Amino acid sequence: MATTKEVGDGGARRAAALLGIAACGEVSNASMDEDAAKVDLHLTFRNAFRSNELVTLRCQVKSGPSYGRRGKDHITLSIDGDTKDALTGTGTPGLIAWVPPPPLDRVYWFASDPRTKRKAAVKVAFNDYVRPSLRYDLSRLAIYATWAHRHACQTVRKFDEGKILPLAKVDYLRLKSTRLVHPLVGELKVSRFAWRHVTRRSKTAKQRHSALLATRYLHAFLDKVPDRYLCRREAPARSGRRMIETRHVICWYRDALSIDGHPHTLVIRIREIVSYPESWQSHALTVADIKQEATLASWWHTPQK
Repeated sequence: MATTKEVGDGGARRAAALLGIAACGEVSNASMDEDAAKVDLHLTFRNAFRSNELVTLRCQVKSGPSYGRRGKDHITLSIDGDTKDALTGTGTPGLIAWVPPPPLDRVYWFASDPRTKRKAAVKVAFNDYVRPSLRYDLSRLAIYATWAHRHACQTVRKFDEGKILPLAKVDYLRLKSTRLVHPLVGELKVSRFAWRHVTRRSKTAKQRHSALLATRYLHAFLDKVPDRYLCRREAPARSGRRMIETRHVICWYRDALSIDGHPHTLVIRIREIVSYPESWQSHALTVADIKQEATLASWWHTPQK
């Protein structure tokens, strides 16, 4: 029967191999001093949205059944306070990898957000396992970690209700013809997809007019890091010999709009689709094998309290 050290060493080797392949990066072992400080590995790869930048993350690997408890909706990782402290508070995300026992063959991951307080419990969704889309998740978090509030509040003009739709159409067409690069998703496409969502008949006229009023101000925020974001990841789906993932990246911009003298938060939803070879673990994976596309999906705003 394998000792605790042998299980840990084996788990670290497996985590290092999968992380390096999935992120198209390099993995190195931590020094003895770093190991004592709860750091096992360093993962380095090119930022998916800034190819001239390298991202380096500190990683702690946990192996075996005692570190993960499967619940109905998520996995709770048993992580001590020293490990959490070692992977937070440095301005860069920290990564935790859990290697479960057989027959499970996935390596689950959790990345800390250095901009938030340390969480009491580390919870991992069942979809948060290492695969090539991880490169986009970690690149996004690394950029978000360096956030500084830089957007200016836009004062929304008043229009007669009958003029809102035609003016918004002109503004949206102008937006469609503009090349946009959003910090958290890279090149951002603007198509009829978001327009159809904002103007669909299931919304009330008040909801449609409210969103359309903000159309001409979108360009001021689509190239800015948001104050907060959330990425909702759907389970991968097979399409031929490739795996397709759909994500929804929701960005909040506080104090973005001033309407009737009151501050409003602008919310932008982006649909991201990532694809990669189904057999990515058994072949030489390159950055060119991983495809990503981001499209504006919707927008709205809410009054701030």
